[in-house]
Amino acid sequence: MKEENRGFEINQLRFVFPFTLLLASLLCACGGGSSPSSAPAANLSAAQQNYENFTLASNGGQHFVTGLLSFSTSSGGAPTLNTATSYFFTRDSSLAQSPAVAGPQRLTTGTSTIDPALGVPAAAGQRYLVNGSVVVEAIPAQVQVSYSGANVEETDLASDGKTVTMTLRGTSYTTVPLSGAISNSPSELFNGSALGIVTNTINGNSLYNRQASWQTGAAYLKVVREVVGDTVVAGDCALPNTTGPNLTPCVTTASTLEGFFPHTSSADNTTYNLSDGQIVTLAGTRAWVANVASNSATTQYRVYFQNNGQIFSGDLIKDATTLGTYPLGSSTPQNFYIFLNSVAVQSVKSAITF
Repeated sequence: MKEENRGFEINQLRFVFPFTLLLASLLCACGGGSSPSSAPAANLSAAQQNYENFTLASNGGQHFVTGLLSFSTSSGGAPTLNTATSYFFTRDSSLAQSPAVAGPQRLTTGTSTIDPALGVPAAAGQRYLVNGSVVVEAIPAQVQVSYSGANVEETDLASDGKTVTMTLRGTSYTTVPLSGAISNSPSELFNGSALGIVTNTINGNSLYNRQASWQTGAAYLKVVREVVGDTVVAGDCALPNTTGPNLTPCVTTASTLEGFFPHTSSADNTTYNLSDGQIVTLAGTRAWVANVASNSATTQYRVYFQNNGQIFSGDLIKDATTLGTYPLGSSTPQNFYIFLNSVAVQSVKSAITF
C-alpha cells in the first residue's frame, strides 16, 4: 500500500513544503521569488506596500525559485550536469495594477528557466476536497489578489477558474536589500530558500562564481502567510499515483469510517485507531480527523473521508494556521519563506557556473 506523505505545493507559484536539500551526486531545493519597488498607492499598509514593491509588473514581478541539480563525475573528479533530470527555474507572477486602486486583481503567472541549458518540468495541480468533491488547482496558477485591512489575501482557484481551493492571508512582508558579494549574503537567504542549492560544491567545484556581486537594486522578501478557513488537501491513499480529481482510495473492504480502523498509514508509519480522532462533517463530506497534528513544517492533521462507499486520505490545515517550511539542514520549521526580486534573479543568472 502506498499512502502519500503530502510534501505538497500550495499554489506552485508561492510556496513549497516540506523544504529539503539532498546532497551526494543529487542536489535538490525549493524556494521563493519577488520584485523591486514602486511609487506607493494611497492608504497602503507597510505590508501591502512591500508586497507591491515586489509584485507589480512595473517592478518586474515576483519570482519563486525551484531547483534540482543532478551531477555525475568523471574519473578525474570533474562534475557534469545531467541536463535531462536537472532544473533551476522561477515561477513568475505579477500584478498589472494595485488592488488598492483597481480592486481585486488576477496574478499573471508563468515560469522562466534560470539556466538556459535546463528545461522546466511539467507541473501537476494539487488536489483539494471542496464541498464534497475533489478539485484540482489550476496550472498555471489562477490567483486573485485583494486587500483586507492591512493584509494581502491571495485566493487560489481550481482548474475551472472559479472554485476556491485555498485562501492565504499575508500578514507580514519584510524587504531585505542585497549588495556586495553574493557569498556574503544573509544566511537565511541560502538556508531558507532555493538559493542554498548553489552554495554547495561538487568535488570541490563551486556551483557559482564566489566573486560575483549582487546587481544594484537586488532584494528579497520575507513573507508570513496564514490559511483562511479550514482547508483539506487530498491525495492518493494507495497505488497507482494519479494527478487528476480521481484519487486512488485506501485499500480496505470498509465502506464507512467506523469499519476502517485501525489503519496504518504508510505516509507517516503511524497506526490510527478510531479513538485517535473525531468523525465530523468536513469540506462537505463525512470525515475522520486526527486529534494530534502530523510531524510537518505547517501544522496539519491526518484526515480520512468517505466518498461513494470508499475511504480516501487527506490532510487538514486549520483556519489561521501559519505556513511553515524547513530551513536547509534543520528539522525546526521557520514561519516565513523567501521571494527574490527580478534584479536578484538576474544576479543569480550571471553568477551560476554549472
